[in-house]
Amino acid sequence: MEGVALLSRHCEVSFLEEALAAAEAGMGASLLLEGGIGTGKSYLLRAALRSARSRGFEAISARARQSERAVPHSLMYQVRDQLLGALGGKEPPGPATQQDPSADLHHMVASCAAAAPVLIALDDLQWADAPSLRWLGHLMARLEGLPLALLATLGCDFAAPSDLVTRRSGMDSPAAVTSGFHRRTVLQGLNVDSVGYLLASASGTPVDPGAVGACHEATGGNPLLVQALLRELWRTGVSPADLSAGRVAELGPLEVAEELGARFEEASPLAGPVLEAVSIMEAAARIEIVAELVDIDTVSAADVLHEMVRCGVLTAGPDGFGFCHPLVRASFQAGMAPSERARLHAETAKILNADAAPREQIARHLMHSAMIGEPWAGRLLLDAADEALARGALREARICLERGLLEGDPADEPRLLRRLGQIDLADGPDRAVVTLRRTVGRTPEGSEQRAGALLDLVQAVVLTGDVTGAVRIMEAEVAGFERSGTDEETKAGARAMLGLLLSLDGRAPRPAAGGKPAVLSAAPARSWVRHAMAARSALHAHWDGVHRAEALRHARLALHEPVATANEHALVRLVLVLLLDRAGEHDEAVRTCRSLLEAGTAEGSRTVVALAQAIMADCAFRAGRLSECVEAARASMEQGPQSALTEWLGSALARGLLGEALYESGDPEGAHRVLIEEGTADGTPAAVVPGLLFHRGRIHIGAGRTALGLADIEECGRLMKMRGWVNPALYPWRSEAALAHARLGNEAGAQRLVQEELTLARAWGTSRALGTALRAAGLLARGDERVSLLTESVQWLHTAGAELDEARAQRDLGREYLRCRKVRQAREQLRAGIALAERCGAHTLLRELRQDLVEAGARPRRGAETGPGSLTPAERRTALLAAEGLTNKAIANRLFVTRRTVEMHLSRVYRKLSITDRRGLHAMAGGQDPPLVVESCA
Repeated sequence: MEGVALLSRHCEVSFLEEALAAAEAGMGASLLLEGGIGTGKSYLLRAALRSARSRGFEAISARARQSERAVPHSLMYQVRDQLLGALGGKEPPGPATQQDPSADLHHMVASCAAAAPVLIALDDLQWADAPSLRWLGHLMARLEGLPLALLATLGCDFAAPSDLVTRRSGMDSPAAVTSGFHRRTVLQGLNVDSVGYLLASASGTPVDPGAVGACHEATGGNPLLVQALLRELWRTGVSPADLSAGRVAELGPLEVAEELGARFEEASPLAGPVLEAVSIMEAAARIEIVAELVDIDTVSAADVLHEMVRCGVLTAGPDGFGFCHPLVRASFQAGMAPSERARLHAETAKILNADAAPREQIARHLMHSAMIGEPWAGRLLLDAADEALARGALREARICLERGLLEGDPADEPRLLRRLGQIDLADGPDRAVVTLRRTVGRTPEGSEQRAGALLDLVQAVVLTGDVTGAVRIMEAEVAGFERSGTDEETKAGARAMLGLLLSLDGRAPRPAAGGKPAVLSAAPARSWVRHAMAARSALHAHWDGVHRAEALRHARLALHEPVATANEHALVRLVLVLLLDRAGEHDEAVRTCRSLLEAGTAEGSRTVVALAQAIMADCAFRAGRLSECVEAARASMEQGPQSALTEWLGSALARGLLGEALYESGDPEGAHRVLIEEGTADGTPAAVVPGLLFHRGRIHIGAGRTALGLADIEECGRLMKMRGWVNPALYPWRSEAALAHARLGNEAGAQRLVQEELTLARAWGTSRALGTALRAAGLLARGDERVSLLTESVQWLHTAGAELDEARAQRDLGREYLRCRKVRQAREQLRAGIALAERCGAHTLLRELRQDLVEAGARPRRGAETGPGSLTPAERRTALLAAEGLTNKAIANRLFVTRRTVEMHLSRVYRKLSITDRRGLHAMAGGQDPPLVVESCA
């Protein structure tokens, strides 16, 4: 505690020193310290006494007490007794009169001051008795020429409502006496830096600035409240170093409410109940509502509220009364029994509803109230949940919906449950499946409401990886639609969704399961039906690998259908983003995926964000941006839903991409941990197993384990053919298998596979698929045809913007030129490949290219290890945003990565640019080193 109250008290300390210096010089001085409860007045008084005694003063201290306010001369006698002690127990000679004790006491003060300077320190003048106040006025009128410093404190004088009319005035009042002080100063709260110092001192380590700001806001810098907060942290086992702004808002030290209650109890027993009622009402406690909650008349409630404002506990605003410091409100709430809090919230909600208060104001109380049992409460909670969902406040929406289920009409239950399922899906598919099954079970068979809940359910089930389970659910529902006589449009939409699920599950849509193909007389009126039919057509055209234009047309139609939330059709929409990328529309795919990512972030949907990150990783990998792929894949795996039993769809997709990206980036150990050690366990979603096998097989082949790699690649191909996924743009397994067969001596098998892939790639017609197939064909060709095919491959891959694949093809072409003794052309291709590999961050390929260039008789240029040119694209974007002044958290939100990733990038940036902090980034971005700003972060 030593020195606590002296933080942020430089002016007050200087005033104290001036008063003591004036007394030492023989000139009387007086200083009054004013402030609310807990501002440190008494501590400053004690500091002054210690300082005075160290300087040879005779220090006299006295404290007025509320209980002695009616006892005449109580404060004077405390001073007199100490003066007698200073004078050796004998009263000084001179005139004494029983009629004027003030004159006698003044005579004792003057006698004591003749021997040494005197400090008289009086605490809590608001409680002083009337005769003592008259004596104080008498003393201050005679200070001049005395070596005396008079120091006093004045706090709030809380009076019971019955005493307000009799509050003292005139010479008997503290106001009349305090006006005579030479100097008066009002103590304010500690500043933010002082609060941060106290928190850091308690933990021994620096505290997050956001947490410091939250502590300052919660306490207003009031020393009493800051110390109570520190003790509460100690009691709850929370280190200040681990404190977050959100955690601060949850802390309510019970001791604060107890101390304030004890201070006000004697004056008014109503103070505690009134403050509890105000704590329920936040900053909108109106007098009539408080009176009704406490069951008192409005006049008494107004009097107590007025006194609390005067004492600095409450503040009066245009909407009503509220607490000056959030910590005090939290403390009073913590002191109430949960049942009492719930009762007060319920009563408040009823009062506000009767007064036609704003809906959001009533909903805030209904969220925490006991059950009301009236229809209006359920309807209001449902509307509040919709508003919260639109803001992305998922936790608030969940509370409203769960309370709405208790209050609402049974007819509203399916609607409430579906919204609750959508919120559950935002956190993870497992819990959503349970809620949405319940939703479907509560809705009438064949209804439009059931169809919407059904789509949400099958999406959640697929996200858990159980595509077969989703098919079973949909098959049963399609049969139910047929039995119930549902309209043709709904049946067509359900069949379309079933056909899509059957293909995902590795089964072609069968007439017995899916019914006859839907033929509607007019375009569907319902958006979800149009979306399902367009998505099915797009994906089937994509998987067939023939009608690229048709696939793109239907995909765009499906993606342009409006959705109410980010969760709605999220899985299918993101799969369609993959279709766009594999159909050669990379930029459109990235734009669409980023839009979905931003929508998921705005709505707080962790599932959509993590799934979109996985799709972003796929797009980045296909373009050769390895560092972006690693970032997005890690973010998807770290931030996405976690399941103890199975691996959810987004994480499994991201894992395959992360493994190969790590291998290509020069981290084979990391790739081994991600893909080889974890493998494809029973809990891995079947729909992504082909991709995992493809990536794992390529890693095996790259590491020289050709037979193992071929087994994985061929199993990938078998699973894809079983699902009807013919398109080589999904995974070019035939090319990879052909090259592996050739290494193992199976030339015939290799040629058969590569020719099949060439035919399929030409049918699909994208530059990347064709370039990949031509590279394999070139490597398997003989004579001059090898150069021709590899040259064509490089050209197609360059057109596709697939830089990593282009670098591989350039290496193959360079090696072929070198075999033909065309050294100059070989060096050109190898150097071009090195430039691309450096840009991609493909260190494994880069080492091979540099070795090839050495064999071609050239010295490879050493890669930039320092300076702006050494920054990866991800590091450059992070550096630019940091230079703009964004915090690590803001950068993470902007780039959709974790805060740990931002910190890792910045540490590398500082090392490469030879700087120590963000000031160096400002200088670089400001023009001293232009290469840093070659890329926009927009």
